[in-house]
Amino acid sequence: MDSTTTRSVRRRLDLERAMPRQVLEECLEIALQAPTASNQQNWHFLILTEEKPKKQLAALHRKAFKTYASQAAATSSAYPDVDPLARVSSWNRWGH
Repeated sequence: MDSTTTRSVRRRLDLERAMPRQVLEECLEIALQAPTASNQQNWHFLILTEEKPKKQLAALHRKAFKTYASQAAATSSAYPDVDPLARVSSWNRWGH
């Protein structure tokens, strides 16, 4: 991989194409180099290849995020003119 910024990866992201195992392993190697708090290195990765578990996990994640975002909106007074849920539409664009 020549560039591993989030933005450059998202530009090339193809959600309809399966990722080759070699690319997945390379991504994990890069992820393992990311800094962690107090150098704890407590990574956890979940690799799903079947469609049904992917959809189930996505639904669970979507539900948890909406709960979190709603709570943030209810408790946020620092920026009263900003809608914290406005980012959900761009977040959902990436298949979440």
